[in-house]
This record gives sequence, structure tokens and C-alpha cells, in this order.
Amino acid sequence: MYELPEIRWIVERAAVIDAIVAFANAIDGKDWQKLRSHLADEIDIDYSEFRSETPRRITAEEYIKQRVEGLAGLRTLHVSTNHEVTINNNTAKCQSAYQIYRLDPSREPGQNRLDTAGNYVHSLIQTTGGNWIITGIKQTVVIVSGNPQVHGALRDKP
Repeated sequence: MYELPEIRWIVERAAVIDAIVAFANAIDGKDWQKLRSHLADEIDIDYSEFRSETPRRITAEEYIKQRVEGLAGLRTLHVSTNHEVTINNNTAKCQSAYQIYRLDPSREPGQNRLDTAGNYVHSLIQTTGGNWIITGIKQTVVIVSGNPQVHGALRDKP
């Protein structure tokens, strides 16, 4: 039989993973309102390995705007796995592996895909209502395959 603190940790761990997976599903479904519900008002982002951008803090609205513009016209599938969760009171970190498939149906076959894989570290806080929301995202890229021009954030970059 589990002691209450261990059961509580299991429940909170599942809630953290649910938040990460719901975040990814919201992007794939282009459900921007749902995506917003999983983000803090400001987010520390580090996509420097993929986009060559300086890590910075941005608003949730700016983060969503970047997704809307970068993924316009694309079909995507985000796969999230290998979740390692650490929880400290009302903060959490989730290290995970990801694979993202991007398809631009308007491009010629062979030039219409950009797939990436690597690792994420998501930082989260627990709200007073008990929900976990994302306060930070760091992406590490291990594999890039396909046409970078498929992704809006990479178009017309060397």
C-alpha cells in the first residue's frame, strides 16, 4: 500500500505529464485557446538550437503568435515520451524526448516535410487551482531531417 505522500507524487507527476501532452496536442490541433490555458503569462524560451534565437522571456500571447505564424498551412504531429518529472512544492521540471513531424501539403513530395527529434525541459508551476502551467521551455535538437523551408520560422534563413 502506498503512503499518501507517494500517492500524491504519482498524481502530481501524472498531472505534469498531462499538461505537457495537452500542450503538444493543442499545437497539433491549432487550438490556440487550449494552448494558452497551459501557459503562464510569461515564458522563458530557449529554441536556440533550432531557430538560432537568443533564449529570452516572452509573453504567452507572443509565444502563441509565433506558433500561428510558423505553423500556418502545416499539418503537425508532436510526440512526447520518456518523461522524467521532478516536483518541488508547487514547481516542477519535466525532461522528455520529442519527435515533431511537419508536413506542408502545398509543396512537392520530397520537399514537403521537416522532422525533428530531441529533448525538451519544461518548467512548470502549480496554480492556486491545482493545475500545472508551463513557465519555461528549452529544446535540444538531436535530429533534423527534411526541408527547413517547411517551417515558417526557418523560411528564407540560411
